[in-house]
Amino acid sequence: MIGEQIYKLLEERLTAFTAVQVACERIGSTPTPFTYTLLIHRTAYAYCFLLPFGLVSTMGWATPLFTVLVAYAFFGLDALGDELEDPFGDHPNALPLLSLARTIEINLLEAIEAQEVPEFLRPVDSLLT
Repeated sequence: MIGEQIYKLLEERLTAFTAVQVACERIGSTPTPFTYTLLIHRTAYAYCFLLPFGLVSTMGWATPLFTVLVAYAFFGLDALGDELEDPFGDHPNALPLLSLARTIEINLLEAIEAQEVPEFLRPVDSLLT
């Protein structure tokens, strides 16, 4: 039988876990508005197109090099935002939820000193699922 204090602690942990799960489901099911994505793309293109005109008087011949570096950073951040938009998917950069769940399962089974403990998941083709 579970004591009253342990039951209360267990209920608090379960409530916190449920709140985290709801937050993750909200993140996973909320799409990024198309207008936001469009605005980010157009702003990056406009900034990178107009940047050389603002720098040419101070940077001289180094203007193209600096503009390319800034454009690389802007479009890299834009691509990073696209990848992070769906953290729970099946693509290579998604969170390895199965591996995380297996690790938690192993830790819990070791804590209760279970006889059979599953193996950790190994990467397949350098990807951890």
